Amino acid sequence: MGIAHEAADLRDLLVERSLSGGIRTVRRQSLAYAHKMLEGDPDNTFGLEDWRTASIDEVVTVVEAGIGDRITDGDPELGYIAPEHTLAGIRAHADALAPFLRDGGGTVLLATGHPTGLLDHYADLARALRNAGNQIVRVLDDHRLERAVGAHAAGETGIRFFGGVACAFHDEAILHTHRPDHMEAMIAAVAAGGVRIDLVIADHGMAGAAIAAGLHTLSIADANDIALFLARARGRHEHVLPIEDNFTPAEFAPVTAYMLRRATGIAV
Repeated sequence: MGIAHEAADLRDLLVERSLSGGIRTVRRQSLAYAHKMLEGDPDNTFGLEDWRTASIDEVVTVVEAGIGDRITDGDPELGYIAPEHTLAGIRAHADALAPFLRDGGGTVLLATGHPTGLLDHYADLARALRNAGNQIVRVLDDHRLERAVGAHAAGETGIRFFGGVACAFHDEAILHTHRPDHMEAMIAAVAAGGVRIDLVIADHGMAGAAIAAGLHTLSIADANDIALFLARARGRHEHVLPIEDNFTPAEFAPVTAYMLRRATGIAV
């Protein structure tokens, strides 16, 4: 099967698994998160500052451009991402990965705020990048942040790497987090060591902090991850992959497989 035919099959699979097309992140929630971002809620600004000068009209427009759906129209209890937008994002990520997988020699930092959905995806990318001769950054592994973060103020929060991927943790549990603090700490540590990061692959605040630092970033965004679409519309970030982002990793595996095959030029 050629890569073009595989893309058609992947489109059908995305819709079948509700990763794209009709999704479970409904318009009402996306609109609510847009308002929270405009109010400066750190769980929705992702460490980016564009919200300070944005309006709700601009936000609705940039989300529509990102996901192919206007979150103020239609049934508020339904959600939608255009499959063509998702496929375009997958292809863009693959094409951005291609020189790293072909030539090696890059320094790459991978991180996720949605480990229960995306950790396997990033770990597979980390493995492929490492095998191609790139350095996978593991900075501040098991480091505790000096300041408390969000709802976890009562205990320690820090950074741990799993399969080459940075995750936030609290006490003994890996966290779902939208905050930028962990990525900000890693970027500062890498800069202090004189290392240049060539590529960041991340989501939510992990991606936002990297974009704010001016780093080349590949991000994954659900329909309610408004700050990443706003950053792209304002020319601060290019490669956003719009997709439902917190399903079981097995549901996401075909996305990873297609991305790597396209990036390495192997048709199956």
